[in-house]
Amino acid sequence: MASMAKRSSASRPSSRGGSSSAGAKPGIGCLVWLVLLLATLLLFVVNWERIQETLRATRFSEAIESLDDPARTLPGPGDGSVAPAPASPGAADRQPGTTTPPAQATETVSGERQPAGTATQPAPSAQPAPTTQPSPATPPTATPAPPSTNAPVEAVSKTRIVSLYFVRVDGDGTISRQEVKRTIDASDSPLTDALGALLRGPSADELGRNLITLVPNGTRLLSAQVRGSTAYLDFNEAFMINRYGIEGYAGQLKQIVYTATSFSTVKDVQFLIDGERREFLGGEGVYIGRPLSRSSF
Repeated sequence: MASMAKRSSASRPSSRGGSSSAGAKPGIGCLVWLVLLLATLLLFVVNWERIQETLRATRFSEAIESLDDPARTLPGPGDGSVAPAPASPGAADRQPGTTTPPAQATETVSGERQPAGTATQPAPSAQPAPTTQPSPATPPTATPAPPSTNAPVEAVSKTRIVSLYFVRVDGDGTISRQEVKRTIDASDSPLTDALGALLRGPSADELGRNLITLVPNGTRLLSAQVRGSTAYLDFNEAFMINRYGIEGYAGQLKQIVYTATSFSTVKDVQFLIDGERREFLGGEGVYIGRPLSRSSF
């Protein structure tokens, strides 16, 4: 009995020591887990921003939300695919096995580009413009066209036959007055036309008949006016110089007076030099201060 009591007493301390070591092991394990949890929380707080960037890059939050909506599927991170567009109205009514034509990429409406898949509003139908009844107008009177002729139209020039007076010089030196009929172009000033032809001198045919003019070279008619029955003829200063002397002055005056008075409306001629009336012609003293007629010679 005593030996059994000793054994039991000897075995009790060992059992106590075993129970204390067994209770110490769970306490150390909890402490280790607590340290690991604190370290994890510390790493989580330190790397919070990086964790948020990773969540956004991997679309983790959208994947969680898609769990509530089985119809919505998101691609895996980095695969580059695009989520399918929502089904268009009436897609459920299509028969299985039918294919839907792809939508156009863009459509241009009034200069704006719309994204693919958006419905284009139909353009309002144009209202027809109100028609107005044309007011009755008097129909234009048709003018008959003149009959066309294929014959070429020739320009018709008006001409006139005038009397010009030149001087004939005979072999013995006798000077005589000679009338010449000449056809000239007609204008509204027949007296000016006739005197202009006289100042240009005889033609080649007239020169062959010994006809000359005593009117000085360089003589120009400045103006010609008829007042009543008197022709006022204005010449330049060259009319005052004649190399043939007194007979030359008389001869040039006769040529002008006879040519001008060949018109029935002219009876005499008043000579002017540069717009002024002179008393005498040249240094020989031929009087021209009054109108001269054919009877003056």
